[in-house]
Amino acid sequence: MCISNALILSLSFLLLGCTLHAPEDYYYEFALMEGWGKTNRQKTGRELHEVIRHPENSEPLVIAFEVGKPPAALLGFIPYDVSDLPEVDQPSTIATPKVPISLRGEVLQQLFNEKQIRVVHWRLRNGRLRDDQNVVLLNFIPRAFSERVIKEEFLMIFALVHAAQTEADTIDVIRVMAEDENGTPQMSLEAQVVNYTAYLQGKIDGQQWEQRLRLQRF
Repeated sequence: MCISNALILSLSFLLLGCTLHAPEDYYYEFALMEGWGKTNRQKTGRELHEVIRHPENSEPLVIAFEVGKPPAALLGFIPYDVSDLPEVDQPSTIATPKVPISLRGEVLQQLFNEKQIRVVHWRLRNGRLRDDQNVVLLNFIPRAFSERVIKEEFLMIFALVHAAQTEADTIDVIRVMAEDENGTPQMSLEAQVVNYTAYLQGKIDGQQWEQRLRLQRF
């Protein structure tokens, strides 16, 4: 009886000791590895999923981080959920040229037709000529009225308008209005071209792109 009690007591202490150890945070570890990989690709100029092949007589590979020192400390990696990430859409210190928006309307309409985007109308606001921003204003009827579908179509519209410029860097903002068949507004979305460029260059991901949208529901 005493032996059984002692055994039970020992097992209780053992289980209690196990519960005092915090579990491994595999999500954080994965984020560290993902961030280190992205930083390393930027430094080496390699693409994602690129297979690196070395000849037999190549020089030994250089270790990307010191032995015994975590990559995060060496590379200065910041997890994505940190609140003090640098903003991309800060005002630029470089003065933008005072030029009107340069768009090829027939090309843009053809692109909309090919992508089956139902654009009602658009107009241009050449604000740079009076020390303001150049804005493209556009109304369209989305495929569906869910927020996800509207955001996806907005990104496609943004890409097409940006690509239809006959000269680089003539647009600052693209603002769209999603409306129904009767012309009733459902949602407005606005984004800065500087954020779209950062998204294309991989400086921000899709989630960060959406966080920088100016969105209003009606």
